[in-house]
Amino acid sequence: MNIGIDIDGVLTDIQGFNRRHAPRFFKRKFGRDVIDENPYDIRDIFQCPENEYMAYWKRYLFKYVITEPARKSAMSVIHKLRSDGHKVYIISKRVFTCQNNFMGKLMRFIVRIWLWRNGIRYNEIVFCDNDVPDSKRIACLEKNIDLMIDDEIVNIEAIMPIAKVICFDVSYNRKCEGKNIFRAYDWNEVYKLIFQINRVDLSQHII
Repeated sequence: MNIGIDIDGVLTDIQGFNRRHAPRFFKRKFGRDVIDENPYDIRDIFQCPENEYMAYWKRYLFKYVITEPARKSAMSVIHKLRSDGHKVYIISKRVFTCQNNFMGKLMRFIVRIWLWRNGIRYNEIVFCDNDVPDSKRIACLEKNIDLMIDDEIVNIEAIMPIAKVICFDVSYNRKCEGKNIFRAYDWNEVYKLIFQINRVDLSQHII
């Protein structure tokens, strides 16, 4: 199978990172408390305006993209998937990566170095435009992706009509379900699901 893998929220625990850093930042700098822990976007979590949201990421973006480790077992599972004969495509909407300027080049470099440093090997990496809602669906079509692993609802709903999707469980996607959607709670479960899905697909092909 051609397997697509997201970075933020799937290879990394971006929600965990924000839970460690954002409450103290917004309380100290803007006097804001957490309104709702479950939304994907910090602007909804703190009901903060765009300028406060940008101030947070100006302070913490590089700390996150450089130092946040890969999720437990991600490296070993991806190694096993490639050893099993699957092709792995990193498909990410990481901020700035589609820009044709210094920041874009820097962020693409950081992503590749981060993947290498965390021992994550892949066949190809695809950077999608963060401002285009269905950019990941387009990437999945272009790369003939059979199965995508993602956490963000907008991406999952865009991809599920054209490919199977493993929804990597986080609080903000608990209500995401439907045909072609499977839920995994950790990377070892991702491997088990892919093994089962592939076995079913192969048996149907033989029949």
